[in-house]
Amino acid sequence: MVELIFLHLPKTGGSSILEVLKYVYGEEHVRHFERDECLELNERGVKISEVIGSETKVLHGHIRYKEVKDIVKRDKPKLVTFLREPVSRVISNYNWWKYEVGSNSNHPAYDRREESLEVYASRKEVWDKMTYFLKGSKLKQYTFVGLFEYFDQDLSRLEKILNWPPVPDFHEKDSRSFSGSKPKLIEEDLRRHISKFNKKDLSLYEKVTRLKST
Repeated sequence: MVELIFLHLPKTGGSSILEVLKYVYGEEHVRHFERDECLELNERGVKISEVIGSETKVLHGHIRYKEVKDIVKRDKPKLVTFLREPVSRVISNYNWWKYEVGSNSNHPAYDRREESLEVYASRKEVWDKMTYFLKGSKLKQYTFVGLFEYFDQDLSRLEKILNWPPVPDFHEKDSRSFSGSKPKLIEEDLRRHISKFNKKDLSLYEKVTRLKST
């Protein structure tokens, strides 16, 4: 029976959370899915629920809500995710993408390795990624929605909500350097350019931020 599903939205500190989940629940009970594996299952018409064993208590990965909707209905697990200020999230995703593309001459996008952030952000496949992964769910379904900008504080809150034992620090460099700080300053024109393609994510992020402040 699946007890918890962590939907890892790209560049929101989810790799650190994976280590926490392994520590709390035991590595043998945590099933991690890379996005490529989810896409392969989709192409084969196979559901995630069909490939996990009875020992799986926790699901983690770049999983879309609709890909685990049947598990949510069946097991009623706790849903957890973290969001990130959308413009900063796009910039972080771009930097990761540039590294991946530039370091592998066999990468299918290698000829785009010099692509600018402005052009990258204009591509439809990178728009509103957080909303894309959470589509079909409602905020009230989630046991906890954290913010990357307050990673340490929100992780401590999550520990208390789920009655976890104290856990060691499992920080990604990115989440440690960003936690509690303001989004990186970029030219205002470029910020507006990125924002206009991520209006749904901005709305979602602002809604969660307001809820946390009440």
